[in-house]
Amino acid sequence: MFGVNKATIIVLFMMLCILLQSNISNAATFPAGDGNGWGFSMNGWPNGKTFKTGDVIEFKYTVNVHNVVKVSKEEYDSCKTSGGQVYNSGDDKIPLEKGTSYFICTIGPHCSEGVKAAITAN
Repeated sequence: MFGVNKATIIVLFMMLCILLQSNISNAATFPAGDGNGWGFSMNGWPNGKTFKTGDVIEFKYTVNVHNVVKVSKEEYDSCKTSGGQVYNSGDDKIPLEKGTSYFICTIGPHCSEGVKAAITAN
């Protein structure tokens, strides 16, 4: 196989696994809304916080009172969605992708009452 022996392939594979593990283990978990949780007390959360790609946002809330829907910027701004990924477990852990992720609650008028967050990961 082009002069590469089996031991070299195994060593390269193990190094790749270690590298991937180190990137995963550097991710931090942040509770949405800090101690208040996901709900009406968001008050501008996450203003002033810094996030990295791969960090996890944990949305804790009472099932059937709130939900979490990942939406586009337009849907975030208008609080109207025609789809999006819906989470409704009451303890949703969502890893951040690079750029800005938008989340809203689609139960009743909750989004327009402030149950929403725009989170930017670098």
